[in-house]
Amino acid sequence: MRCFAIDLDGTLLNKEHGISDANQAAINKRQAQGDIVIIVTGRAAFDARRILAQHGLDCPVIGANGAEIEMGQGRRYFLNRSSSRTVWEIVRSTNVFIHIYLQDKILLPQFSLVALQGGDRAFQEAIQAQLTQYGVEKVDEITIDQLDVIKFMFVSPDRWRLEHLEQQLLQLKICSVTRSGAYNLEVMANGVTKGTAIQEIARAYEMTLEDIIAIGDNQNDLPMFEVAGTSIAMVNAEASVKSRATYLTGDHDEDGVAEALNDLERWEQKKEGQHGEHLGHR
Repeated sequence: MRCFAIDLDGTLLNKEHGISDANQAAINKRQAQGDIVIIVTGRAAFDARRILAQHGLDCPVIGANGAEIEMGQGRRYFLNRSSSRTVWEIVRSTNVFIHIYLQDKILLPQFSLVALQGGDRAFQEAIQAQLTQYGVEKVDEITIDQLDVIKFMFVSPDRWRLEHLEQQLLQLKICSVTRSGAYNLEVMANGVTKGTAIQEIARAYEMTLEDIIAIGDNQNDLPMFEVAGTSIAMVNAEASVKSRATYLTGDHDEDGVAEALNDLERWEQKKEGQHGEHLGHR
């Protein structure tokens, strides 16, 4: 039995934010063979479940970059109130678009919408996943001390502003900070990553980490790559992600996940002595 930990945006989802028939079939085939397929995403768990249900798939879900683990009785890692308050005090005076992830919805402070102005076409295309998130509720006021925050997401067309904000947050050492794209930052409870969640999954299924295959495309997937026995990067992944992967598969818009699920064992047989080429030859 093997366990496939698969990211959503830029990985399993195509450009229309759907799951192709080929990817669905490949997941169903692996499950029928007795393998485990887990969705590991930065999206809210309730959003990921909705997407899976729309495509007739039934998989355990790790949401919010590891802050939500939905298998068995489930577990959630909230930022403590003090950390949430500190993060909020910093970002509410920073011109960034804000999503605040709770267990059952995502809050969008109205004042932060202005931060989306001025972005070029590349920015607008890159943030479509954030703009079309399910379960978003626009609000005029936020009382952060009364909220159990699972994740903050900050978006801006100004990369320098995001880099500066990232450094501010990292220096505090009170939260985990990652990215799932060039124009966003994601903040979770201290120590929470997709990698720590994968380690929990391995213990729950009594599997070794060598039995886990991680598939992803962006910076928030790297903690998975670091702990999984095998890592597979999409061809559309960032260069820094590709360089850390065991194998390279096709584009997310061309059934790259299906390619990986269907061909992994063949790649493993051909791997020895081969490096740097497309489809399992790294």
